[in-house]
Amino acid sequence: MPELGPGARPGARSVVVFVGLRKNPLEHRPAFEAAHREGYAVVLLAARPPAGLPGALLAEARAVDPHDTAVFDAVVDEIAVRHSVAGVVTWSDAGVEPAARAARRLGLPGITPAAARLARNKYLMRQALSGQPHLIPRYARVRTLRDAEQALEHVGFPAVLKPAAGSGSKGIFLLRSAGDLPPAFAELDRLTGADGDSIFRNDRGELVLEELLGGSEHSVEGFVHRGEVTVCGITDKTTTEPFRLELAHQHPSALPPAAASAVRALTREVVVALGFDDCAFHLECMYDEETGTARLVEVAARAGGDFIGSHLVGLASGVPFHENVIRVATGRAPRVPDRPPLHAGLRKMMAPAAGKLVRVDGLDTALGVTGVQHVVLDRAPGTTVKLPPEHFSSSAVGAVIATGDSAESVANALRAATDALHVEMAPGPEGHAPGEASTHG
Repeated sequence: MPELGPGARPGARSVVVFVGLRKNPLEHRPAFEAAHREGYAVVLLAARPPAGLPGALLAEARAVDPHDTAVFDAVVDEIAVRHSVAGVVTWSDAGVEPAARAARRLGLPGITPAAARLARNKYLMRQALSGQPHLIPRYARVRTLRDAEQALEHVGFPAVLKPAAGSGSKGIFLLRSAGDLPPAFAELDRLTGADGDSIFRNDRGELVLEELLGGSEHSVEGFVHRGEVTVCGITDKTTTEPFRLELAHQHPSALPPAAASAVRALTREVVVALGFDDCAFHLECMYDEETGTARLVEVAARAGGDFIGSHLVGLASGVPFHENVIRVATGRAPRVPDRPPLHAGLRKMMAPAAGKLVRVDGLDTALGVTGVQHVVLDRAPGTTVKLPPEHFSSSAVGAVIATGDSAESVANALRAATDALHVEMAPGPEGHAPGEASTHG
């Protein structure tokens, strides 16, 4: 009989409420399977529940906008009447605040709504850490071009201008001179304005200008359970220039012990200071080898996306990360890996130009490379692909996931597989939003 969390009612079918899903089926399927292995069915609350969900693992799916507070809260109350709800989980930034509100409403474990707000607004996050300036870059809130010009006097060059409530590397602009500011601000004003991306609906027109941190880039995957911080691993990241789109991940990190200790220390200090508890976290930071210091980029109150949580951590450690997400959400401590890790990594296929995706060739060759676990296609043939700054996510056509007994063997497998893949583009019509169709091999 499965171990019950504090919200479960004996004799009733226990469920975990998912507020939203990751977009790719290969990434969201492990979340359902993790809930099943931990003894729960899933109730999905999402604006547009996708087709093809695993029916045997799904108790119910409801189409509801998590940001429509009154309607969402009413649906949560209905779900609590029909099911024994043991926990609430979100898998994306957009669901962090609604999930926190639902958990609090039902008296279940979860991050507080106040801490969730800090997780979703980078300016408020930095303000909460302002008494610990060694953790964060110099920063300022920006709402107007004049704000940004004045902020640069404090922050200096090079700098980064980005949305306060960004997600998925949307809208990150590097500023190396005064001439870079006006076009960057104009584009971000469009992106975060009233007619812009819905991810910014609660923080319209709010930007953060901060110093560009040097060093290597990393993410930290872990949990906070009843005040105890568990770091499950550090991931090394590679990003593109100049828009800092994430290109590749390697887990576990190749950082030397002293550097890894600095990153872990930063992580614990940040999540405690922000009041995170009873949640997963995905923290991004920069490590400066010259000074031996780590500083925060941002921290999310949910599992890492881009297949880090769904695949890389579990493939490397032997302990599926998503099972621990379910455990913590239902009031139980995470399981810590107790065996030497393998290595896992991901590298993305980027569109070589804007236009219409015709096809991706070389899949059989890529899947035949030793160590390759998956080749993921995020765009279907015929999809219109746009490049930054016009659009920030559609240029990633797919990704390769590989494992090996060393970081070098994983890197070699990813390189061989992506070299075997050829993305063919054709000029596409203007003005069509990129599609979200996904397949995987």
